[in-house]
Amino acid sequence: MQRLSGAALLATVFVAICVAAWLSGKRLWSLMRRSRFLFLALAALYSFFTPGDRMWVVALVPAPTYEGALLALEHSTRLAGVLAFVCMLVTSYPRDVLVGGMLACLAPLRRLRLPVDRAAMRMSIVLEMVSAPEGLPNWRECFSSEIDAESANEAVVQVHLPEWVRADAMALLLLTVAAEIIVRMFR
Repeated sequence: MQRLSGAALLATVFVAICVAAWLSGKRLWSLMRRSRFLFLALAALYSFFTPGDRMWVVALVPAPTYEGALLALEHSTRLAGVLAFVCMLVTSYPRDVLVGGMLACLAPLRRLRLPVDRAAMRMSIVLEMVSAPEGLPNWRECFSSEIDAESANEAVVQVHLPEWVRADAMALLLLTVAAEIIVRMFR
C-alpha cells in the first residue's frame, strides 16, 4: 500500500489545514494546542531513537539523528493533517450525525458480537470533549466532581442513523477511485 510522503504529504496537509482554519480556526488551534504533547513525543522518540547519523557528537551525550528528525517531521505532519480533518468533521456535522455514521459503518461487526454501541457511546463522549469550548471544565474536573445517581440516569444520547442509498455507494466508490488516482500521480 502506498502512502503519502514528501511534497504530496505537505501539499495535502497544507490544504487540509487551510480549509479547517477557514471553517473554524479557533477550534483547529484548540485541537493543535491540546495535542502539543503528542507532537513533542513524536519529535523526541523519532529524533533520539532512530538509528542514523547523529546531529552532533559529544561523548556520552545522546544526540538526535538526521533520519530521526525527518521521520519526526513526517509523522508530525501526518498528525497535523489528521487533526485538521477531525476539525473539519466536527465543524461540518453535528455530533449525533457523526455517531450515527460510525454506527452505520460498524454495524457488520455486530455479527462478531463486538460492542458497537459501546464504541459509539465512547465516541460520543470524545466528540463532546473535542467540541467543547475553552470555558468548560477540563477532563480532570469532570471526573472529580460529585454526580448524584438521579442526574446520571437522565443523560440521553440521540443518534440519527442515515439510510444507505445507492447514491452513497456510488459516491464512496468515486471518492476511492479519485484518491487512488491522486496517490498514483504523486508516486
